[in-house]
Amino acid sequence: LKREDYYTEGQEISGDWQGIGAQKLGLSGALTTTDFESLCDNQKPGTNERLTQRNRSNRTVGYDFNFHCPKSVSVVYEFNRDERILNAFKLSVNQTMREIESDMKTRVRRNGANENRQTGNMIWAEFVHFTARPVNGVPDPHLHAHCYAFNTTWDEQEKKWKAGQFRDLKADAPYYEAVFHARFSKQLNELGYHVERTANGWEIAGAPPRMLDEFSRRTEQVEQKEKELGLTSAKQKDGLAAQTRERKQKELTKPELRRTWKARISAEEQRTIQSTRHESIAQPKVSASEMKAMDYAIQHCYERASIVTDKELLRHALRYGMGDVGVEQTKRQLLRDEFIKDTVDGRQWLTTKDVLAEEKRLIDFVTDGKGKFKPFGSAQYRFQNQMLSDEQRNAVRHVLQSPDRVTAIRGGAGTGKTTMMKEAVTAIE
Repeated sequence: LKREDYYTEGQEISGDWQGIGAQKLGLSGALTTTDFESLCDNQKPGTNERLTQRNRSNRTVGYDFNFHCPKSVSVVYEFNRDERILNAFKLSVNQTMREIESDMKTRVRRNGANENRQTGNMIWAEFVHFTARPVNGVPDPHLHAHCYAFNTTWDEQEKKWKAGQFRDLKADAPYYEAVFHARFSKQLNELGYHVERTANGWEIAGAPPRMLDEFSRRTEQVEQKEKELGLTSAKQKDGLAAQTRERKQKELTKPELRRTWKARISAEEQRTIQSTRHESIAQPKVSASEMKAMDYAIQHCYERASIVTDKELLRHALRYGMGDVGVEQTKRQLLRDEFIKDTVDGRQWLTTKDVLAEEKRLIDFVTDGKGKFKPFGSAQYRFQNQMLSDEQRNAVRHVLQSPDRVTAIRGGAGTGKTTMMKEAVTAIE
């Protein structure tokens, strides 16, 4: 399999160069196999010059950022032939990748330094695909994009190309995913396609559920195989998807595929799909404002944590307001006076004045109650569970003899805290 074959199969748009880094190398517009393979080989396109200093045989060539449409969007696009959907999709992908690019970093190891420096530039090849992997030789509609980012970035301070630092970008993938879907769903809403939120994301309202199942055969195929093999971990499932995929079909043209798809649905379903835009305009809908979305994110995020990153707050706010809220307007909600902020290792962390006050009340409750109460029991307690370890026994004695209002026990996973607590409860009772 050639390196670029996966991205340039039949029925697909050819790849395009994107990114500030690509511009620095003179790459723009439609990509060529020669330039793509040069970067894969860590060479400056059009020359024999090495791009980055290190050129290990096992180096990471690049990272694939995927953007997938909800199934209803893919089906509506293929049957309605509304090119505005494709334009909105491509714009949302590009805007999100530009934001990812702005967060790009490289490692700095000069003069004893051990840190990451923001570079704000990347090189990626963008490929838009219209179909999923085939099942029994025929693919289903599936509008998605691959943005293959090469493992390099220009360090302006050191004046050279270096390997990129992708760890934070990958860690923040849920945030970037939410940003993409927020942009895309809002644009579709503005085009007249009513967006309705679901448990796992969103769909275009009015798309017949049976149709979505009909054109999700690839997902059904993988899920059925997972059940047969009893797979549970994400890593196992990823491997299974690769093992069960068929090669994409180059023989079927888009008109032939559309005729095949049309034969699988009823005339009534076709009319329903064609009317999704008109129905969505007439349907009343409740708009979730950016303020309300951030209110939800604050309540959700700080329920179990005292501090969270800005991206985590935004992720939950954008998911809550999918189809209604704008990304930049939601970001402005982080300027609220209630937030307390600090930057640590290049990441912004936030808490609120209410959370801080609650935490102070808890700390005061603990400290004010130290040494003021009669212990539950004594060190002479006779243990009923003879299988307890010395550490577990000491923890039980700690509970029984503590004169404090709040008694804390800390233990690692699998150290028997639950078993120990059962003995402590028995002793107290």
